[in-house]
Amino acid sequence: MLASCMSAEFIKMRRAPVWAAFAALPAVSALIGSANYVANLGLLTPGWENLWTQHTLFICYFFLPALIGAGASYLWRLEHTGSNWNELMVAPVPARDVFVAKLAVLALLDLVAFAAMTAFFVASGLVLRVPGAFPVAMLAGQVALGWLGSLAICGIQLVVSMLVRNFAVPVGVGLGGGILGIMAAMGGLGYVFPYALMQSGMNSNDLVVLDAPHIAQIAVLSVVYVVAAVVVATVRLTRADVHA
Repeated sequence: MLASCMSAEFIKMRRAPVWAAFAALPAVSALIGSANYVANLGLLTPGWENLWTQHTLFICYFFLPALIGAGASYLWRLEHTGSNWNELMVAPVPARDVFVAKLAVLALLDLVAFAAMTAFFVASGLVLRVPGAFPVAMLAGQVALGWLGSLAICGIQLVVSMLVRNFAVPVGVGLGGGILGIMAAMGGLGYVFPYALMQSGMNSNDLVVLDAPHIAQIAVLSVVYVVAAVVVATVRLTRADVHA
């Protein structure tokens, strides 16, 4: 059933290349980050690590949380149209599979953004002739941990979009969550707050310490938030209709 649900989601997206936004927005962040890096070379030590913090600063705090919110809203758009909620409620598929399929598709779109972010970072470093050895281990670890942390945002935003018919509200929730994530990280809650896990995993602006215990905490809590979102959505869809 899950495979059928995922296939249905991909069919709905066939004529709307949502993935293009997830591939293109990191380019904007890369341009801003590269400009900041060049403009602040008097304060920053030239190197790949400082270029990375500048590249991830805006996409982690503002762009990607809002984009995930828009993607989540799009994935529920058809269900919120007309009487499609009634058809969903009587469809011969488990409610859990409906939500998990959307989560899997959104996670893949999110992965496109992370792949694009990585590609633009490498390209920018080569163009700017950043000195020092390329940090392969650092980049691989922080990209993987950041993507895992972003799944917590995906899960929460899908629940919000499931409950709210308006397209813009979940986008605002995503943007607001990203801003709250900054405050949480500054307050020492970057390893706990769901919208700060992605930021913390990528060590944006050096607000956290990525030692083994904190890496494990980010990974575990990311999974916990995703599971919690699946449970909440499944219970809601099973026991109560969503009044769109």
